[in-house]
Amino acid sequence: MDDMSSDSIHRHDAVDLSGLAAAASSADSPVGPAAHVGSATARTWVVEGTEENFNSLLQKSVQHPVLVEFTTPQAHGAKEMESLLRRVTDEAAGKWLLVRVDIDAQPRLAQSLGVKAVPMLVAVIGGQLAPLAQGTIDEQQFRQLTEQVIQAATSAGMVGRAEPVMVEVSSEEPVGPDPRTVEAEKLMDAGKFDEAVAAYDALLASEPNDPVLIAGRNGAALLGRLDGKDPAALLTAAQQRPDDVDAQLAAADVELMGGRPADAFNRIIQVVRSTHDEERETARTRLLDLFEMVGQSAPEVAAARRSLAAVLF
Repeated sequence: MDDMSSDSIHRHDAVDLSGLAAAASSADSPVGPAAHVGSATARTWVVEGTEENFNSLLQKSVQHPVLVEFTTPQAHGAKEMESLLRRVTDEAAGKWLLVRVDIDAQPRLAQSLGVKAVPMLVAVIGGQLAPLAQGTIDEQQFRQLTEQVIQAATSAGMVGRAEPVMVEVSSEEPVGPDPRTVEAEKLMDAGKFDEAVAAYDALLASEPNDPVLIAGRNGAALLGRLDGKDPAALLTAAQQRPDDVDAQLAAADVELMGGRPADAFNRIIQVVRSTHDEERETARTRLLDLFEMVGQSAPEVAAARRSLAAVLF
């Protein structure tokens, strides 16, 4: 994967997209018809790209960055990468719009851009395209790339935010337990938290970026850390030993389980602020684990991420 600088967005060999799919009709709405009245809806900043809406989607790149993911269900690692990009994009809440193009369903779009290998991720700013990555990438790489894209867009004077798309969520489908996690949940019910963590780890080996599995694993680990402990005593110990990293992390566990995620996050951020090297990394990693438990879209998580970034950078 090649690193991208701000200049590379506007490099001389960037592809002019103004004529791309010129024969495609311009859609009034790039995301298709509105959700039916009365249907449950959810917000997302990820849309499916088609010949009909592709040009209008790319035109939004004069206001904010547009990322285009060319993919296919048959590509190795495509499912995991799709889940990762969707989660981080929705967490960013409008810093960019992600357009997903299934090259099997939209072969002419892929052919127009000469896309031959997927997954492939490109950035579009001001109608100009620059490749970001070809092949699968992990979360750290994706976050680094998007930071570079945002910096390039800001340098070009583009400070707009993408509008969310409302998508239908069927309220008729029965909601039951995830069949993958039934055994792990039984172990948790039996108080066998270490075994539950191991069960989740086995599932994560094949689906490493699945948010449900990650949250479940982190929840089992937290319950294991608190098993047999007196929550009040842990909070008292943290108050008496403000420089004890383990005591502070244990108190954050208690606060999170007590329904006070903001307090838990702020406590760990203070640990990150006051420590270095291994202790700082331990606290940072624990904080990210708690983020996954609460959910990346929670306002407390968004606020804590900003505070963490201010401390780290």
